[in-house]
Amino acid sequence: MKLPQTGACLCGKIRYEIAGPPRVVYTCHCVDCQRLTSSAFSMAIVVTDGALSLTGIEPRSIQKHR
Repeated sequence: MKLPQTGACLCGKIRYEIAGPPRVVYTCHCVDCQRLTSSAFSMAIVVTDGALSLTGIEPRSIQKHR
């Protein structure tokens, strides 16, 4: 993996940079992740403290509506 990796949310208002290698890469098939992605699964990574930086607007939490 070439580092740093950079990207953004779909609208581009939040940008990220990953400066260190992921500790874990995984997929989740729970119903919440299926709804969130409109897919059979979602993918995520876990990085060490300090390896991720966010810029742009302040992200908000996703709240479950049940």
